[in-house]
Amino acid sequence: MTTEQINLRLDAETVAALERLADSEALDRAVVVRRLLEDGIERWQRSQALTRYQRGEVSIGRAAEEAGISIWEALDLARATGIAHPARLEDVDADVKALDPSAGHEERDGGATLADMPPAPGGVLLVGINPAHRSVAAGHYYQGALGRRLWKRLERLGLLVDPQPGAEDVTFARMGNGLTDVVKRPTKTAGEVSAKELEQGAAGLRVKIARWHPGLVLFAFKQAAASILPRMEIKPGPGPPIGDVPTFLLSGPYAPAVQAAEVDRRLAEVLAAGIWAPAEDDQVVLTQRITDRDIAAGRIRLPSPSKGLFPAARGSVQIVLRGQRFEAGYDPRLGGGATRERSGVVSLRPSDLAALVSADERLRVSRARGGVIKLD
Repeated sequence: MTTEQINLRLDAETVAALERLADSEALDRAVVVRRLLEDGIERWQRSQALTRYQRGEVSIGRAAEEAGISIWEALDLARATGIAHPARLEDVDADVKALDPSAGHEERDGGATLADMPPAPGGVLLVGINPAHRSVAAGHYYQGALGRRLWKRLERLGLLVDPQPGAEDVTFARMGNGLTDVVKRPTKTAGEVSAKELEQGAAGLRVKIARWHPGLVLFAFKQAAASILPRMEIKPGPGPPIGDVPTFLLSGPYAPAVQAAEVDRRLAEVLAAGIWAPAEDDQVVLTQRITDRDIAAGRIRLPSPSKGLFPAARGSVQIVLRGQRFEAGYDPRLGGGATRERSGVVSLRPSDLAALVSADERLRVSRARGGVIKLD
């Protein structure tokens, strides 16, 4: 890497602070200055990218690229700051194609729609048919009369707590859940959506589910479920899985009160069972004991039993560490010719690890129903 020397003049107080920081971290002062500059530039890049996303100038995928972070980290930052805005149809198509370039999409005229809000791994993914014009104009999901009834229903079920009226989707997402539609083109009524759009939208939805790893796909309306599930199995309540992700269809907005109450009771049972509950045949194992050196290096060491929950090859993995999602590095450390198998290693930023774990801890490793690795 090419470097260039820059001379800075700093006041005595700042220099003294740098000396204290360098001493506490056992680092050279120049290294401390360089790291502080890198962190500052990184924060500025993220701020600028999110500002452009909030203004509607770029998609969330493009904002993540400009910030130098993953799309999941960008969405987390956007949710944390309450950012929501109408997205363009071509931007949504581009984001889905970024997940899977082979996903097909019908050519459409440009316009506004609602950007996807991916769930945290293991969260609930609420799926609608397509956005309403009123919701797109507001920049938030389900802002029509039926949508407001849906939010009230989810609030009674505990999937929404103290939402801000008109921005319920932001609260829903902050609780680890997500939202999308089978078709992203907004219409006055769902009856205007063509069969071809539903077919192509269902293909894109499968890609999203496989990538996002939700713990439950919750269909808001029957037509949304009918686009992707076998028709003979479409009825309110638990449905057939999509891949290894369970599904559930809510009763319709005009269903008899007795039927709606029964369906809500069954959904409450599903949620109470715990989306993060591991499957019966899954192991729950522990990491190696975490040391101060592990924290400084940003690593979590995995004994042989826990390595079976991770990919067989070296690469990046999506993990949830103490409730926070990270894209981490993973090395099973299978080579080297050692007589005794070495521990696998999960790698992430030392500052992220230090904020969530302490020395001498051992983390419990489990695999959620959606296939995501959880450490707590």
